[in-house]
Amino acid sequence: MNKPDHHRAIRLSQSYWPADRSRALLEWTLGDALRDAAALVSLASEGNAPKATLTQAVARVEVARGLTPYTSTQENAWLVLASRALSKETMTLDLDGAPIKTALYRSYKAAEMAGKPIKITNTGEAPVQAVVSVSGSPITPEPAASNGFKIERSYFTLDGKPADVSKARQNDRFAVVLKIIEAKPEYGHIMVSDYLPAGLEIDNPHLVSSGDTGTLNWIEDGEEPENTEFRDDRFTAAIDRASDDNSVFTVAYVVRAVSPGKYVLPQAYVEDMYNPSRYGRTGTGSVEVRPAK
Repeated sequence: MNKPDHHRAIRLSQSYWPADRSRALLEWTLGDALRDAAALVSLASEGNAPKATLTQAVARVEVARGLTPYTSTQENAWLVLASRALSKETMTLDLDGAPIKTALYRSYKAAEMAGKPIKITNTGEAPVQAVVSVSGSPITPEPAASNGFKIERSYFTLDGKPADVSKARQNDRFAVVLKIIEAKPEYGHIMVSDYLPAGLEIDNPHLVSSGDTGTLNWIEDGEEPENTEFRDDRFTAAIDRASDDNSVFTVAYVVRAVSPGKYVLPQAYVEDMYNPSRYGRTGTGSVEVRPAK
């Protein structure tokens, strides 16, 4: 970054939106308070801005992130760039007596922390942000939910008859039909994801279309996705929506039962990529694949 860009980064960082500006006042576009604040962090760091300017930029990210429980793909991308920029910053810390001169990232398992507290001390003059994340598997599965979208998942035989996937036999094939209801259609880029139970795998991706092939021509309200992916663990479909579209649309794909056993049936999910507060998910379930006769 040249010298004019360096000064421009500082001016932008210091004159941007107030830290308490409400995200609700901004339209959902590719640019919003959180994304732009994260971009400022990256710009300020790469431009070697004064420490105080970088600290202010980070504070704006924290405020903007606290205003929403959801982040869009654009926000996530810029947050990664901001994190990368901050990882190059020097700081002075102490971790259980050991000096640390760079950004500190650590992962601990529960057993490692049992009865042994971890002490991190900021031994420098500049403030340091401490972020703690906890991950794990829920004891109680999440229930179905809808906020702008409702998604229903059904299983059928390939000729359109309802099927009970919880009592499948090895080598059985099913059409998985995902019906999405958007009570008030809006413009958006919609992502539909359906995660597979361990005992099933996607079969013949060429049959995925929502009713445009002879094999699945019984499907109603079929929507042709802009893009589909057939992964080992999930099916995804990207769909562009407009405000004058039908409120109901459907996508489908074909699976085969391959491995005998009892499995958890994960949730299917739909969300607006750039407005993730609009989403819907199914409940979880169970699948039993019995050996072939």
